[in-house]
Amino acid sequence: MKKSLPPHNQGSIQQELLRALRYHRPLSLLAITAEYSNTPSLLAAGTRFHDILRKHLRNTDVVAEDTETRSYLLLPETPIEGALILANRLARDLVPPDGVLKSLQIGISAIDEGVYRADDLISTAIISNMAARSSGRTIFSISTFRDRSLSLPAMVAVVLTLPADDLLELSAFLERTRHEPEGIRKSASELAAKLARKLKLDEDVQEIVRFWVLMHDLPRNTRPEAPPDEPLPHLSRRKKAFHANLMHYTPQAENPAKSEARARALLEVFTAVLSEIESYHNPTEEIFGDILKKVLTHCEDRGLDKQVIALVRKTASMEWFSSPA
Repeated sequence: MKKSLPPHNQGSIQQELLRALRYHRPLSLLAITAEYSNTPSLLAAGTRFHDILRKHLRNTDVVAEDTETRSYLLLPETPIEGALILANRLARDLVPPDGVLKSLQIGISAIDEGVYRADDLISTAIISNMAARSSGRTIFSISTFRDRSLSLPAMVAVVLTLPADDLLELSAFLERTRHEPEGIRKSASELAAKLARKLKLDEDVQEIVRFWVLMHDLPRNTRPEAPPDEPLPHLSRRKKAFHANLMHYTPQAENPAKSEARARALLEVFTAVLSEIESYHNPTEEIFGDILKKVLTHCEDRGLDKQVIALVRKTASMEWFSSPA
């Protein structure tokens, strides 16, 4: 008997997630988008997509249609490596011989990658799916944001294609994988932008500082240089200009101009604080005060801009944390 494709919803994802966490078992989720020129719905009975899923999926796997062009595959007892194997098999078989497949993207997320809630599992799978489209890949795993398979310019270009809410979700995911205090990146990025305004920096520079605080560990999660043939995602003219400015301000950029010293000093202080605090999941106000004092002393010794240091010194711990410890 051929397998059916059972219905699926966020409640059942939550149930499977809780079961996997309780028994320390792996669980993966695929977000698949595919457009065929002659198929209105991916999961319509008798379609190529429907038949291929029935061929590859186990009885324990669950499928759901989110929209006409996006479906989810929930894979119990499957780590991200197994999900990647399945994704490659699906990508191989889903390309039809008649050439009616217009596009195909598979985004992958898993609980062993720092995801612990049903909404996190869904959103990170969707983010990975969007990253696949923007990077020109068929398959993109959430672990790609940490596995150094893309160069920094390419990764920044991928991130720039994400909507604001998804950018915050990606930042929260990276925050969890580094065991940082929950919400500190968002709060710190908003605080950094606020101080940038006080320093009378241009609005574009304020946004650059906010971005790099929100995504401050992208340099360590990417290759340092882009190979000559690495394609960058399609960006609008405005985002291409912003991408160029972001790369100019990246922590890896050399020989900063004197006129940019305050923006770079502000960025350096904030990223240093985030790097120091990553080992304290729930730091007390006293611990945070010691970290901030240590970072600022180091920055003073290096001769960083005194006004920047003075402004950061006046900040309170509640400004750094969305939910202060």
